[in-house]
Amino acid sequence: MQQLQIEAELREWTPWPPNDTEESVAGSEIHQRVIDVSRGGLDMAALVDEATWHVQSRIPLAGFSRPDGSPYTMLPDVFVHPFPYPHPGIGKTLTIAELGVPLLVIEVLSDTTFKHDLDERRGKAWSYGEAGVSEYLIVDYGLQYMPEHVKALRLRDDRWVPWLPSPEGRWESLALGVSFSFDGLYLRVHDRAGNLLPRPYEAHALQRKQEMNLREREGELRERDALLERIRALTLAGDFDAVRRLLESSEPRP
Repeated sequence: MQQLQIEAELREWTPWPPNDTEESVAGSEIHQRVIDVSRGGLDMAALVDEATWHVQSRIPLAGFSRPDGSPYTMLPDVFVHPFPYPHPGIGKTLTIAELGVPLLVIEVLSDTTFKHDLDERRGKAWSYGEAGVSEYLIVDYGLQYMPEHVKALRLRDDRWVPWLPSPEGRWESLALGVSFSFDGLYLRVHDRAGNLLPRPYEAHALQRKQEMNLREREGELRERDALLERIRALTLAGDFDAVRRLLESSEPRP
């Protein structure tokens, strides 16, 4: 009986929602990749659109509170604050006071976090709304915790209301000017012009391909310049037969 009473008292004094830790928000490999795709897409959108906002992920952010008034530090999966900010030092806790209230937060549900991520009365959703976060996207890529893959909320008159997708199936962010779509696994980002931005590993592959194409083009230009210089020298020497043979030998084979 005494042990049961102790456990009951501990439960009573355990804060809700519980504090985030590195372990509680870690998730599986696919969970991490879903976060990385959304974070990477927002990073690319900020560059493409020359945005002033800045994206962070899994960094302690203080300045929230629980319904009981106690302070609450969280590690949002992805959050966007309104001003440029350098990467913080290892172990540094950021604060809303220095960054401003996040414009948007994305949480990807997992076994250890889904209850407080979704709880609009006492959980993270309540704390985000109370702080004034404009937009909140909750992703359940495996349909394990919600009946839909994406739950989108927008703050209106200090309470969350449904943030409905456009006819094209995209959630258009008023706070950032970008939009989001779900491709069956990932929450993808579209820039202001509506262009779907590549996933981080796709962007790297595209960059490598462009670099290879550029090196190939540079090689072709060097060969052309060498050919033109040779033709110029032969022309100045009056050796027009050599010029003709050089031109014939340089023609592409059918």
